[in-house]
Amino acid sequence: MTTQARIRSGLGAAGAGSPGMVDPLLDEVIVAGGSRYRVAWFDPPFLPPLERTTQALGICVTAERQIVLVTWNGTDWSLPGGTIEPGETLEQTLAREVQEEACARVAGSSYIGCQRVDELQGGGAYYQARFWARVELDRFRAEHEMTARRLVSPEDFRAALYWGGEATAGLILERGLAIEGRAASGATAGLSDGAPGGAHNESLTR
Repeated sequence: MTTQARIRSGLGAAGAGSPGMVDPLLDEVIVAGGSRYRVAWFDPPFLPPLERTTQALGICVTAERQIVLVTWNGTDWSLPGGTIEPGETLEQTLAREVQEEACARVAGSSYIGCQRVDELQGGGAYYQARFWARVELDRFRAEHEMTARRLVSPEDFRAALYWGGEATAGLILERGLAIEGRAASGATAGLSDGAPGGAHNESLTR
């Protein structure tokens, strides 16, 4: 997997309600599985249009400040999350997928941003939402597509993540830890309760 990234600074939130009026904070081209994608990151308050959003994924942190990773093949480790089902909110999708993939319960979550993925070889464009979540672990059972779970420290997160070399991985970690710090200090404004709610079927799967 290769990446080429541009990071922009000093961007305002003007026009955050319209995808065409917001400049991304980060814009990178990646190559994955032999295909090329342009991945653009948008911070809050921008929210992706739900009808064009394919996925909700979370940097899930335990009370001991360990980050949850899952794998489907024993080699590639990623964050839990997956496809939105009809009638679900993004938060409901996150809670359901974290339960299914990581055998963990979402106690609280907060939206940290999204990425727009453009397929550069004749495909379409879609959004993927990203969250921080405080989770409580149950005993792991490989009942869905994921075969194992592991916990890593924030310092080891990017090295353990199979797409940890991408610039968006750094943004997810940075923003997730910022909310984790506020949650640990008792500043819980903006956090939502986890609500019980799949297969990954996006072209670019994380």
